[in-house]
Amino acid sequence: MSYYRTHAVFSTGNSVLVAAESSLFYLNKYTKETERFSKVNGLSDAGVGVTGYDPQTKATVITYDNSNIDILQNGKVYNISDIKVRSIEGSKSINSIYFHNSKAYLACGFGIVVLDLDRKEIYDTYYVGKNNAKIAVNNIVINDTAIFAGTVEGLLYAPKNSPALGASETWKKFQSIGNTGKADYNINFLLQPNKRQLLVGVAMENSTNSTVYLFDGRNWTTAFDDEYIANLRLCDTTLILTAYRSVNLYSVNDIAHKKEYFHISDEWNPIHDVTLDINDITIDGNDLWLAHDYRGLLHYANFKQGSQTVEGYFPNGPLSNDIFSLTVSDEGKVYAAPGGRTIQNAPRGLTGNVCSFDGSYWWGLDRSPALDTIKDILNVTIDPRNPNHIMASSWWSGVVEILDNKVINLYTEANTDGKLVPHPYCFRIARVEYDESGNLLIANSMVQNGFCYLTYNNVWGNFDTYSFIGMDEILGMTLDKTAHYKLLWTSGNKILVLDNDGNKILLDPNNGSKDLTTKVNCITQDMDGEMWIGTDKGIKVAYNIADVFDSDDGVHSNTECQNIIYQENGIAQYLLNFENITCIMIDGGNRKWVGTERNGIYVLSSSGNEQIHHFTAENSPLISNRVICMAQNGITGEVFIGTDRGIVSYKAESTKGAEEAGKLTAYPNPLRPEHSGKIAIKGFVADSDVRIADVSGKTVAHIKSIGGQAVWDGKNFKGEDVASGVYLIFSSAEEGAKTATGKVLIIR
Repeated sequence: MSYYRTHAVFSTGNSVLVAAESSLFYLNKYTKETERFSKVNGLSDAGVGVTGYDPQTKATVITYDNSNIDILQNGKVYNISDIKVRSIEGSKSINSIYFHNSKAYLACGFGIVVLDLDRKEIYDTYYVGKNNAKIAVNNIVINDTAIFAGTVEGLLYAPKNSPALGASETWKKFQSIGNTGKADYNINFLLQPNKRQLLVGVAMENSTNSTVYLFDGRNWTTAFDDEYIANLRLCDTTLILTAYRSVNLYSVNDIAHKKEYFHISDEWNPIHDVTLDINDITIDGNDLWLAHDYRGLLHYANFKQGSQTVEGYFPNGPLSNDIFSLTVSDEGKVYAAPGGRTIQNAPRGLTGNVCSFDGSYWWGLDRSPALDTIKDILNVTIDPRNPNHIMASSWWSGVVEILDNKVINLYTEANTDGKLVPHPYCFRIARVEYDESGNLLIANSMVQNGFCYLTYNNVWGNFDTYSFIGMDEILGMTLDKTAHYKLLWTSGNKILVLDNDGNKILLDPNNGSKDLTTKVNCITQDMDGEMWIGTDKGIKVAYNIADVFDSDDGVHSNTECQNIIYQENGIAQYLLNFENITCIMIDGGNRKWVGTERNGIYVLSSSGNEQIHHFTAENSPLISNRVICMAQNGITGEVFIGTDRGIVSYKAESTKGAEEAGKLTAYPNPLRPEHSGKIAIKGFVADSDVRIADVSGKTVAHIKSIGGQAVWDGKNFKGEDVASGVYLIFSSAEEGAKTATGKVLIIR
């Protein structure tokens, strides 16, 4: 997950707490070490929304986009899912948090929810609309005598100690805000700068601006008139006003006079190398901590003295949570392409970059003027002759060439002998792929010659696609590893197949299928040469792709794309036909990992007729049920999963099978008493038969490797833990032709 885009920051004593898009992190102010909190290691959800910290109880309240709530206190996470799971009329959004007397008051889309931070439970709920109507509350303030609620229908108040705050009759409305004679304003800011005054922000109609008034209990004065205000926050005796790329700090006693004691903006910015895309600020003595929109947490030390020193902090991760595709090299390096297309297949305009993970750290491309012009990178492909040389497709700019983490070329019509031409408005490069010979193959959408290539000896060429698919948008491409066909799928539910001589045929995804579909989302070839096709209504398989050019009319292939039929409760069904399949990944054991639009990941057996796992955001650390892409590190077995909330990984049971049998390695080895997990054994030829025996030669377990890895639970045939000792591992594959051995020590 990425920690660059942050939206809230709090000083918590020796640490700074920062909220990012899908997680939190702490920064120790003195050691500068970071500690992450996410769904992977303790939080209950992803998609972090409003977050607040209460100094009195030292509790952090974290709310999520789906209205789930966590309380983080003393390193423990307490989940309160009541709002998330209950059926509530109207919006369940949580708009702000106010702390008072060990309670957290949540301003919600339907009213006010009070959390007891000591008991970790909901204490009460107030419906403050007329006749207990559910209206949106934006913010809350409590003073010595009253509780105030800024709502979309005006400013309400009630006696703080009333036993009937749950009754709407207890709540009264201010009948005139700012001496305007009008009460029904949308109150978007509500703060208490001191015991005598309220700051009341009013959202202006048909505008993004606000007017903020000061109210002393009797009189209204205008503090900020019809201005754009992104955020207002109190920090001790300072009011922090964040606007578009500017920040003003006011003493609470000088708000009425608009006399800021500190100001930075594009016009006056002493921290020259930092753009002021600031989402939140907290003051810590002479220092500012800033939550930046794309640079993580910034520390501006000694700001009152005009310092120009700013340090950035963030846990290592991808540059953003945007993801379109993942690619893993043979050496295990992971590449993430953060571009995208809209649902109408228009460019999203995302900044061009490629993030790479070397097993320890994530890196972005080296900055350069060439990189600054590139947008929407959709995928990368690795040169088989040089793993440091990659090509990338851009749904905007063309084909990007990268060497040693630097952009060295951008291919367009000007430098490809006119072979790579743009769509009338921009390039629409759907995908690039290197074949085994080092030829670069390019799927170029919405042009006459949509299949382009650059040979290994630097000759450009292209083939006509218009005669078969017209101006349909090409959305993807996959390569057949047996007959070397190229399969391009389009927005018009067509699959165009080309051979090396430019011959073409149309493969109909509905030919041979009983359950008709309207959209192809992905095509992946498995280890048996079968093409697995992900559609808007489940999975189809083209089993005999080698015969795809068999045709009765020379245009349409006779090859069938068949549904997989499986039995559930004695009823025959088509596999996942109610799911919109977004991606299919083949792991080292030829199992199918199927990503969906709304229902997480299905892991299927090699034939697809058995479900091995079903991972969702509800039953696993998966951070979203909308899965965009997946790729596996064949060496470690780690599966990288790209979702609409970022990237997570899962250590799968499979790895890529070895070409030849060799020495087997086990981990952990030795297995000590404190280890309660399983033993992973690597180094097998794919799908080997594995037997484990004690030193006397007695077989205690018989398992099968999944690809190049087998997992043993340390138990014998009776399901009992084996005794302490050395255990020998024997494997064979291909009818015993390829054998391997190893051993593991178990200490009970």
